[in-house]
Amino acid sequence: MKKIKWLTTVLVVASITLGIIGCSNPSNPSSPSGSGGGTQEVVVPDGFVFVKGGTVVGSDNENNYEGVFIEGRTVTLSDFYMGKYEVTQEEYASVMEGQKVTVEEVEYTLESNPSYCTADSTSYTLFNGDVQEKRPVEGVTWYDAVWYCNALSEKEGLTPAYNIEVTEVKQASGKTGYYIYGATVALNANATGYRLPTEAEWEYAARGGDPTKEDWNYVFSGADTATDALYNSSKNSGLDSVGWYCYNNITGTTGEEDVTENKEGKGTHQVGKKAPNRLGLYDMSGNVYEWCYDWYGTVDNETPVDGTTSGSYRVDRGGSWWRSANSASVSSRNFSFPYGRNGYLGFRVVRPSSK
Repeated sequence: MKKIKWLTTVLVVASITLGIIGCSNPSNPSSPSGSGGGTQEVVVPDGFVFVKGGTVVGSDNENNYEGVFIEGRTVTLSDFYMGKYEVTQEEYASVMEGQKVTVEEVEYTLESNPSYCTADSTSYTLFNGDVQEKRPVEGVTWYDAVWYCNALSEKEGLTPAYNIEVTEVKQASGKTGYYIYGATVALNANATGYRLPTEAEWEYAARGGDPTKEDWNYVFSGADTATDALYNSSKNSGLDSVGWYCYNNITGTTGEEDVTENKEGKGTHQVGKKAPNRLGLYDMSGNVYEWCYDWYGTVDNETPVDGTTSGSYRVDRGGSWWRSANSASVSSRNFSFPYGRNGYLGFRVVRPSSK
């Protein structure tokens, strides 16, 4: 009897020990992240890709802008999931319909589709073959974007990533609903829900998620620069395969003129119509700029992974249909007031993979 009890105890202890060892060594999935081995498959949420985190030691890059992975800076990122596509008008409306905020005891209904590029617009083209609802949402402030993240999290039973107190709203021109013009926003570090990517996460994913791979140093997300153009050129046919910008926004092929000056050339395109990068992410270069979480500031070796702690502007990245090719570089930085709205600025979402 004593021998049986002793054997049982040994088996229990062995099981616990193996469990602990297994948890401390997460496997690298056979997924689009492109780094590491391992056999366990990660179950990726529908519409997302798994991005394997890691430590990036910044280096000099003579063929592109500096971005956030500058020489002398070391950045460590955790694993995360990132949306394959920019949030579409259809997705935004399905979450934001009926969303209300209260400011000074007055309740306001938020606009469920604040986009300028709508089907009834006389200024922004719905391009041949595009599906209106699949165009990226734009006309969203940074505050609208973080509110959407929380609303989507709550809809799916996840812990919201942000604590938000709305302080000011304004009515969108030509719309019945309102947009958030001012708010205090704090990040909930233990959240399981959706959020905006940090600038470092955004650039890491845009560059393919693995500094040892060739595409890490591509000018555009998933495509190298054309051989006859520089990374800072306004026209660059190297962007044609992966992104929409002001010199290809009608035909998809770089031409001589900035076509967005014409009514026929204005507007977003349905997401995912160009080629993705190695991770399976679409439109990281071009179509619409994408809000990031960070305040905009100078990047140096002391800058936290999630950016500076205060500022006047929020980061947006990736270029757009309205801007030149150089703006669509994976390393080109841009910024806007958090209350800013325009027809070339949208967003995509991320969520932690370990929760």
